[in-house]
Amino acid sequence: MTHQEFNQLLKRYLAGETTEQEENLLLEWYESPANQQELDLPERQKEAIKKRMWQKIRQNLPARTFLRPLHLAWLSGVAACLLVGAGWYWGWDKPLSTFPKATQEVVSQSGIEVKNTLQTEQEVVLPDGTKVTLSQNSQLVYNKAFNQTRREVYLTGEAFFDVKRDENKPFVVHTDDLVTEVLGTSFRIRQNHNSRTTEVSVRSGKVSVYALETTTNREHNGVIITQNQRAVYNATTHTIVPGIVEAPIPVIEVREIAGNLIFQEASLPQVLGELTRLYGIEFVISNPKSNECRLTADLNGLTLFTQLDLICKSIDATYEKRGTVVFISGEGC
Repeated sequence: MTHQEFNQLLKRYLAGETTEQEENLLLEWYESPANQQELDLPERQKEAIKKRMWQKIRQNLPARTFLRPLHLAWLSGVAACLLVGAGWYWGWDKPLSTFPKATQEVVSQSGIEVKNTLQTEQEVVLPDGTKVTLSQNSQLVYNKAFNQTRREVYLTGEAFFDVKRDENKPFVVHTDDLVTEVLGTSFRIRQNHNSRTTEVSVRSGKVSVYALETTTNREHNGVIITQNQRAVYNATTHTIVPGIVEAPIPVIEVREIAGNLIFQEASLPQVLGELTRLYGIEFVISNPKSNECRLTADLNGLTLFTQLDLICKSIDATYEKRGTVVFISGEGC
């Protein structure tokens, strides 16, 4: 019997729909040597998890009972079956040792873990009103005391956060040994386990990103990024590199500036000034002679980097992203 077939049969058992022969099949499958595996966890955590799982199982069991000594790995499957409704489950399908130590403590102290098992993004609303959009196979862990004195979560995978503003309680996201801290803003965090990198990109507001350090000094390896900026942390080199997101979005309504994106013999500083106002991105003209260049163009309805391509072609220049700044280089006009 496959795990999927077993899960389906277990659901039918808990609903009181199985025959005596099927119940014997469940016992036979469970007692087979291939299923006698234990999760590699400290005994204290095993007992805490087992207790929580049994509470859920007993709440869902009908008058008929199926109470034999169970291994923790099997109990994990039971809990997943019980709580899987609508594609979500709250459980421990992943060894807690893969999380930072602080996360293990949160879970062992009645924390809540949410994992998106669907094929699409799913929204989670936290107790403070913060909305988290979890990507597929991503998971979020937070304490039951969340928002009482602290707002702190642990993310594995990718998620978009729309944080409810609270100046008295910064919102903190732990992603392995990278910390993202805000008051109220929207941003995305994306992990890449193959390259051991984590990217934080900001849609609105301001975000502090820093790496956890083992030293006791007052210095942190970190940056502050704002809208249309990102920070990429490399866990191998322990470096954080700030930059510009791949597809910047306007920081103000496009219609407020649409008329100003039609240029007639406008100077390069004037054109770039309007783009700064639209995207919040800083532009630097490397050669002062380029300040005299004039541009006639309609830049409405184009992405930022398409706009820059047109600008640079018209004045025989190039652009280069250096961190969070775009440099324009050319011989001048």
